[in-house]
Amino acid sequence: MPRTNRPFSTHAAAALLLCLFMAVLPACTARQAAPKPHPLSAEAQANYDYLVYQDQLQRLQRHAAEGKQSTLSNEDVNKIAERAEIALNRLLQEAPTPQLYLEKAALFWNDPSGVAKSRSALKQGLAQFPDNQVLTIYLANSYIMDDRTDAAIDVMDDYLYRHPEDIQARERLGQMLMDAGKNAEALDELKKIPADKRTADTLYAMGRVQGNLGMRKVAIANLKKAITMDPRFTEAMVELAYQYELTKDYVSAEKTYTAILDQGDPFPEARLRLINLNLKLNNPARAMNLALGGPPSKSFILDAALMFINDEFYAQGSTVLDMLTSDGEIPAEYYFYKAVIANEGEKDQDKALGYLSKVKEDDRLYPHALRFKAQLYNAMGKEKDALSIAHMGKELYPNGTIFYILESALLMGAGDSDGAESVLKEGLSRLKGNPELTYELAMLYEEEGRRHEGLELMEQVLRAHPDHVNALNYVGYTLAEENRELERALVLVQKASLLDPENGFILDSVAWVYFRMGQLDKAWENIGFAVDIVEDDPTVWEHYGDIAAAMGNRKAAIKGYNYSLKYRSKNADSVRKKLKAL
Repeated sequence: MPRTNRPFSTHAAAALLLCLFMAVLPACTARQAAPKPHPLSAEAQANYDYLVYQDQLQRLQRHAAEGKQSTLSNEDVNKIAERAEIALNRLLQEAPTPQLYLEKAALFWNDPSGVAKSRSALKQGLAQFPDNQVLTIYLANSYIMDDRTDAAIDVMDDYLYRHPEDIQARERLGQMLMDAGKNAEALDELKKIPADKRTADTLYAMGRVQGNLGMRKVAIANLKKAITMDPRFTEAMVELAYQYELTKDYVSAEKTYTAILDQGDPFPEARLRLINLNLKLNNPARAMNLALGGPPSKSFILDAALMFINDEFYAQGSTVLDMLTSDGEIPAEYYFYKAVIANEGEKDQDKALGYLSKVKEDDRLYPHALRFKAQLYNAMGKEKDALSIAHMGKELYPNGTIFYILESALLMGAGDSDGAESVLKEGLSRLKGNPELTYELAMLYEEEGRRHEGLELMEQVLRAHPDHVNALNYVGYTLAEENRELERALVLVQKASLLDPENGFILDSVAWVYFRMGQLDKAWENIGFAVDIVEDDPTVWEHYGDIAAAMGNRKAAIKGYNYSLKYRSKNADSVRKKLKAL
């Protein structure tokens, strides 16, 4: 705690320690009567309580730092925490300060039962210090940790109503709104900060929100201002480079990422994005050098390897993965990704199966390895083996969804739609109302021409899970397809897009709803974003052609329909008719 506001003096602390030391000295003679203990003064008691609290707190911190090496039992830890709390409560009774209430909240921040105890301490503090900014922000954060964003926003709103000039608190509220997907509200809040009082943090937050809203140019302008104010503001530089990427200004993006690395800032995300950018620019050698020169952490190596794999630079991805074997302990991810490379890059399914067999049963990746095996066997024409693995997976993980979905897909691929439906219903009988299984069943109904049943299922999911991205997209797109309730359809797909802004299929849905509403400019803008992300989907390209044709853009319409045919549209005859009609 800060030295100001301490409820005692160092002289008093020294006197107290001397007093305690003298109290334990043996009597000088056998005939001397034991002195009666004098009650401690309020100041001395406060000193004593603070020393007890600090001692117990240090023991807790040492226990946390030692981890599994600690010799303390759970019972020991609970007793230490209890003594710390008792001492701290006495301090708060005698000389309460906002800092002490923060320390009490911190005692319970990682409590197994959740942050309720911390929240209670913060509320006690705010009852005595209602205008304390730090207590207010911590209370809001406690609600964020419980995924109660609206409650957190209410706390900040109430504080800002009384303190509209508090820029830091308003910035924090803007960030909360942004994190909750309420980007428009976040921008409105941040704009309330006068232009001459906007800090680098304010401009960074505004840039991120504007980027989320698709306002790329103004986002870039604000991020550049933030960096001008603070040239080493790494997060702002990363976001600026990302916005450059989205506008396809790859030269500026690479220059910005490189500037981050040149500063020597240990920011792996910037290096990863620069790797990804060089792969887009078909410069795998530069990407490889960046990967090999990166941090030797497992997470970085796996992220980098996955980028090479996703862009089909399999040999380079394999080389990056080999960095995981340097310390002798080979993680399961190594074998899993090597299996992906063997299957997709080398077209060697037997080799891929060999790698997957090295993933141990007690590893968290084991169920995924089983699923991958089943998919490989199915691709090799060994349908019975694939189904056998799916059955085994259901037995090993009866409360998981992936093996019900896997078995259903295998049966559907074999033309057994009744069996596929039965498996999904089996899963739902065990995992009642599961949104993922329900979504798969709805998609099966869609495939079978039973759209009404699928839509009804997805409406049920939305009632139980109003933020379920797939359900939002499914219902919104289906309503657009049926050309009804378009205002509601737009709300649904826009919400889905806010929750998953880089999903090209959802952006396609947004475009399609706008098309149905006759708002062609917005439809064209969103379909452009969609084809940038999803480059090989025939339906998305057909929508691109339809929107271009409606706008009178014959050249773009031809492009859209040709790409739809190139990627094997299921509606090929219909697409050809549209081409001829241009």
